[in-house]
Amino acid sequence: MTEQTKDRIAQATKDLVGTVPFADINVTSIMKKAGLRRQTFYDYYRDKFDVLGHIYRTEIDAAAAFCGHYQYWPQTLHTMLDYFAANRRFYRIVIAIDEQNAPEDVIRAHLSDMIKAILGDLGRTRHVAIDPGYCRFLQSMLSTAFVVELKNWLTAPTPVPVATLETYIGTFLDGSFTGFLSQTASPVVQRAEA
Repeated sequence: MTEQTKDRIAQATKDLVGTVPFADINVTSIMKKAGLRRQTFYDYYRDKFDVLGHIYRTEIDAAAAFCGHYQYWPQTLHTMLDYFAANRRFYRIVIAIDEQNAPEDVIRAHLSDMIKAILGDLGRTRHVAIDPGYCRFLQSMLSTAFVVELKNWLTAPTPVPVATLETYIGTFLDGSFTGFLSQTASPVVQRAEA
């Protein structure tokens, strides 16, 4: 029953985000919508931002099953953008929240972790050693760029089709990974011993 209760609270929150200004949503309104006691909320979440983070993490993990593998990053990108397109109305509201524990930060952290895993897999697959500082730099740079463009797309009055966005981001990432691999003479990327 615990996962069902947690999911019920998450779904109630998601439903409210589509109909009520986020500033007006509180634990009482969430639990009323979920049909549960108010105190039960704190058995699962710290605050309403924690619920938004949970929604993103569970839904994106279900959508993007190939996260972390260099070989599958194009499929991961595709499924992630399909997810955001299917949930565009919700994320258009959520991504605009600019407070402590903002969902944008959760998305950026998740992307950073994915990029780290992809770079690690890339290093193992292509037998290159990546300077840890440079890896952190790439994680920050790529995840921040992705979130900025995602936010622009979500909030645009007339967004480009999701397929166009996928082409733009995919071309950027492919260029980044290809350029990265061509830098084996650089002090931050070295050929590893096979």
